[in-house]
Amino acid sequence: MRVLSGPFRTTNTILAALPQEEIGKLRPYMTRMRLVPHQRLIESGQATEHVFFIEEGIASLVAEPEDGSPGVQVAMIGREGMVGGLALLGGAESYACTMVQVPGPALRITVANLLHCFEECPALRDASLQYVQALTRQVMSTAASNARNTLAERCVRWLLMAHDRMEEDDLPVTHEALSAMLGVRRSGVTVATAALQEAGLIRTRRGHIRVLDRPGLEAVAAGRTIRRHTPARAATDDTGVGMGAGA
Repeated sequence: MRVLSGPFRTTNTILAALPQEEIGKLRPYMTRMRLVPHQRLIESGQATEHVFFIEEGIASLVAEPEDGSPGVQVAMIGREGMVGGLALLGGAESYACTMVQVPGPALRITVANLLHCFEECPALRDASLQYVQALTRQVMSTAASNARNTLAERCVRWLLMAHDRMEEDDLPVTHEALSAMLGVRRSGVTVATAALQEAGLIRTRRGHIRVLDRPGLEAVAAGRTIRRHTPARAATDDTGVGMGAGA
């Protein structure tokens, strides 16, 4: 971690939109750090001490069952938001853990100092609380998707959300990580991504998935059947990928 010095620059959407006067009040309390894959920023059942404004990369909010079984991702956070924002609403303990999926820099501040800055930084306060509302809506949307969508549709939804936050076509994600975030077997993710690749929507290689056709992925997310891609014609027979959400 390092203390901020020189001109203030950030790619975090919340901070980049703040007036310079508020940045000046917030800056002394912030440090920049590098997030690494699988780093647990917040632990379930423990008090949240810091908020992280992500500048690059992705973190996952993961609900972990009390019986110790593997958790499932309920929200994704990138440079549009912050990790730990739910603590701003009060409450002694976090109901979910947050871990890093894709590495990158972030700006860290204690919850106490952020709440202190709210008193003199109305734009920061409003933007932060608006993001927390958006994050809550994302959690609800994910719950609905997990209950109603096929595994292929859930995979596509995850890829689109990651694509939004990475702003590049090459996504550093493994089948194992994707299956863990979706709470399903790896074999199901392998079948689903193979169908998406055969349809010409993505290309997979070890540790990476490359988005080739975003509009096509958006169509699948909306419920359109995945169709095979051939040189002779763009779409032919159905692949038959129709796995349930728990496959």
